[in-house]
Amino acid sequence: MIRKSMPIAVAVGFAMVLGAPGCSKSDSADSGGAAAQVSGMEREAQEAVLAEVMKHWIKGPEGWITARNTGTSFASIQFLRQFREITVEGVREYDLSESDRLNGFEWAGEVSFKQAACREAGEPGILLDGDPAGRSIFRQRGRWTQWVEFQPESVPVQKVKGKWQVQQDTWLLRGRVPGAQDFAMAGVK
Repeated sequence: MIRKSMPIAVAVGFAMVLGAPGCSKSDSADSGGAAAQVSGMEREAQEAVLAEVMKHWIKGPEGWITARNTGTSFASIQFLRQFREITVEGVREYDLSESDRLNGFEWAGEVSFKQAACREAGEPGILLDGDPAGRSIFRQRGRWTQWVEFQPESVPVQKVKGKWQVQQDTWLLRGRVPGAQDFAMAGVK
């Protein structure tokens, strides 16, 4: 069984540009600064998580945007969520047991992200599904809510039998890249 341990190495300040064609440093998610502080496996874990995050967010002039639907097929609640920046704060490695290794685990851990400003627009509801700071800020169609500071949860990741696996049910991965219809429904550009 995988056990969490003290961070073996923390990647604080590792600058990376995702390998998307035509993407400059300012167009991609940032992972912070000094690559020398990150081991090869930690760098791979970070890259796997960032590649997955970029499947759910698109860069806009004021930050990264994702389309969310928190309702059901009968009562859909659709909105846009914007995160000012997506920046890796660190990589934490978990200890692997002998049975983990026998089951093909090569590495397991999590990638954490820095706190940043966040806002939403779209169908009426409470910002961030209920602001953790206790504020009741309501989302509405046609305008963005005020910005609030938000700390996204870490994204678990593991390498098993040569393949990276990123936990999908995390805050940064619950949305999808928005299209023109999503912006029209939210009433914002």
